[in-house]
Amino acid sequence: MTSVNTWPLPTVAPAAPAVPSVVPSAVPSAAQAAGDLAVEYLGVADALARRFRCPGHDPEDLRQVARLGLLKAAHRYRRGQGHGFVPYAVPTITGEIKRYLRDQSWVVRPPRSVQELRLKVNRLRPGLTQSLGHEPSTRELSVQLDLPLADVAEAQLANAAMAADPIEHGDTPEDSGERRLTVVMACEEPGFERVDLHRSLVDALIDATDQDRELLHLRFDEEMTQQEIACELGVSQMQVSRLLRRVLSRLRRRLAA
Repeated sequence: MTSVNTWPLPTVAPAAPAVPSVVPSAVPSAAQAAGDLAVEYLGVADALARRFRCPGHDPEDLRQVARLGLLKAAHRYRRGQGHGFVPYAVPTITGEIKRYLRDQSWVVRPPRSVQELRLKVNRLRPGLTQSLGHEPSTRELSVQLDLPLADVAEAQLANAAMAADPIEHGDTPEDSGERRLTVVMACEEPGFERVDLHRSLVDALIDATDQDRELLHLRFDEEMTQQEIACELGVSQMQVSRLLRRVLSRLRRRLAA
């Protein structure tokens, strides 16, 4: 009987579990969509920045501020709402530019050296406040910067020149207890002018006769015509014209003196 050699059968490793392929989502994230929308309308932001170009402000800074406003609008925009992206974005961009100009404009422009020192002081203050545990004094700032005390004080005063003091009315009901020191806008009071004119007119008519006063009253208070005055006084229209011309000529000379 023939012997048959049996070879061991090769072992087959178990199949590894199928790993699902990672397919990137076809739907972009909200941040990516906002970024793509902002890139598409960069020209709108740049055009608005050019419109607000003004002396004392770097055009490139204005352009960056406008683009920041564009990006904010893109993040907040919801498609399908309103009348499109541009009408939605323009107020946001212009508002961002106006806030920048309001907060970064000098009312009184100090020398360049003072402006630069002001920036150094403002950059130093937060860290120094944290390390000291209190708001640093002018002397502490000057020591830290190794600069004269007077220079640092001048740089701090320059902050007040960045924006004008608010102009508001102080007669509000909530001020009844403790009145705040406010700046009240001056306005032109027409009553003063009327009083002044009345006083001048009284002086100009100091020696006017009763006939002159009656003539002026009928012409300017009653607004009667020369013909109506003539009938009222029983004289001719020519006489009324001549009398008025004489009285008015005298008044003009005295008021102009």
